[in-house]
Amino acid sequence: MIHYDPMSQLPFELANTISQNPAALDAFGRLPGQEKSHYMTGFHHVNSRSEVNTLLSELGYPDSI
Repeated sequence: MIHYDPMSQLPFELANTISQNPAALDAFGRLPGQEKSHYMTGFHHVNSRSEVNTLLSELGYPDSI
């Protein structure tokens, strides 16, 4: 049986942003699995900087990219 780790598939913008901010990384790490999946899916489907910034704002990350 193959074990799939969804965290290994972090979208670049999400991984890049939270890795530069220890508080954001900690906050994301404390999210329940279903909520992490929601944000990971959202970041995989963004089409603009505005959409990225909206998701970051929802996560409580104040700075836009």
